[in-house]
Amino acid sequence: MSVAGAPYNALSRDSRSTEDAAMSPAADRSTGLATSFPTVGTTFVLLVQIRILMIGVTVLFDANVRGDFRALAVLAFMGVASGAAAVAWKRVVPWLLDHPTLLGFDVLIGYTVLAVGKILGPYFLLTVVTAAIAGLLYRWQAVALLCVQQIVLYYVVVSENGLPEGMRVSGFLLLVGLPAFYPIGALVGAMLRRLFDEHAAVEEARWRVETMAAAAAERSRLAREMHDSLASKLSAISLSAMALPAWARKAPERVDEEARRIASVASLASREARTLIAELRDDTVLQPLGTAIRRAVDDWARASGVPARAVITAEPDLPLPVRHEAVAMVKEALENVGRHAVATSVDVRVSRYGERLEIGVHDDGRGFPTPPGDDGWLDALTRAGHYGIVGMHERAERAGGRLTVTSSPGMGSTVTMSLPLTDGGAGPGAGR
Repeated sequence: MSVAGAPYNALSRDSRSTEDAAMSPAADRSTGLATSFPTVGTTFVLLVQIRILMIGVTVLFDANVRGDFRALAVLAFMGVASGAAAVAWKRVVPWLLDHPTLLGFDVLIGYTVLAVGKILGPYFLLTVVTAAIAGLLYRWQAVALLCVQQIVLYYVVVSENGLPEGMRVSGFLLLVGLPAFYPIGALVGAMLRRLFDEHAAVEEARWRVETMAAAAAERSRLAREMHDSLASKLSAISLSAMALPAWARKAPERVDEEARRIASVASLASREARTLIAELRDDTVLQPLGTAIRRAVDDWARASGVPARAVITAEPDLPLPVRHEAVAMVKEALENVGRHAVATSVDVRVSRYGERLEIGVHDDGRGFPTPPGDDGWLDALTRAGHYGIVGMHERAERAGGRLTVTSSPGMGSTVTMSLPLTDGGAGPGAGR
């Protein structure tokens, strides 16, 4: 006994993408298994577990079942099959969607249950679960056909066994009322699915709005960073260049030092400009923190030829501005390694320690002497030409965290950004 008709095609894994379905005005219940699969799967498991519970109650309290090997075997088979479906629902649900005939076999098992257990009691309710699953998964055409098959098999059982003794007065109820539970069960499943699809559509719309807001925030951040960071560096270059003639007259020995400083700041400004331009076309920051950092590490390793690995043990949902600063810090630290460290390996670790998130970049390169961690350590790094570390420190401050640098000649370097975690993320704007 097979079930003709197809499942809702867009519920299958081969359906069009969720984005295309949501963009189409004709998008209906078929917005895609990708959007509502977890909820549909959870409901499927719940229905199957209800069936398993009814089987257990029947075996436990019905002495006739325990004394009837045939009935016990049929219920045991249904229980085992249901348990397997509940455990492997991530595979079973797509199979049922692609092959409705599989649910037709469940209808046959239900017929066997009615044949051995009669039409009253929990035996009948076991078969109603099949109708509810059909309503949850399929179009109304396939659901109607399944219900018709169940009703026909119900009447076959009634014709073979007759009505229960002492129940002639309620014959109309048994012949009409009980079969009506099949379409009612299917209707309940269909209503649940409709609610799930509506919820998925709302979530999709919310995600789109959040993405648009994130893109707007990213554009604002880039504009602010170009003004605050890049423009200030260009202004400093301009002022320093205008002062060179005066230095040449007053202290010729300092001209070389100032020229090197101007060249270093110009190089840093050039890198920042290239970074900002790249970020205009990069969607990395919109990805989860762990994904974005892994991608940055892999890209750098391919470009530099230096082995690098990312070890992510914590992935809190950081606000977009904080996530951007964290990913940008990792990228800048990796660029510093490539330019100065002469390293043979790099480790990037993201870990949580209590209410703080720590992102560390460690290399086994040549290292450098770090100044004491007093109030003037940033000025000392600037005078030593470590402008990248100064930029990373500024990023950590903007994210509401702090930056620490550990290094010594010949022992490699470790740059760590520590961010405070809140319920919504870390740093300013955490409670988005």
